[in-house]
Amino acid sequence: MNFPQAKPYIRESRIDEIVDPSIKGGYHAEAMWRVVEVALVCTEPFSAYRPCMADIVRELEDALIIENNASEYMKSIDSLGGYSLGGSNRFSIPTDKKALSPPAPTPPDPSPIKPQALASLEPR
Repeated sequence: MNFPQAKPYIRESRIDEIVDPSIKGGYHAEAMWRVVEVALVCTEPFSAYRPCMADIVRELEDALIIENNASEYMKSIDSLGGYSLGGSNRFSIPTDKKALSPPAPTPPDPSPIKPQALASLEPR
């Protein structure tokens, strides 16, 4: 598939359908979106709108950092809890771009154990 054929898939946030089948499911969605965005600006018809090579390299390096950090994060989760993620160490691709945003942090639940109760415990 060439890039003009891929544009409708990109517009509809369906990049998982245009990724090389040999790496499908083996990458972090945010990293792939960075690569896609670089490709989009590099194919602008007017050269004034295209980025310089230094900017392209920086963006691709950022995508690689995201990919590597996501992979390390997933490995740490696997080693801590033994959770199964379908055999992959990476995230699956969401179907809409909104899902690419990191979730908002949630405040921790207050502990049901009162500090006073801990102070009264004696060692066994």
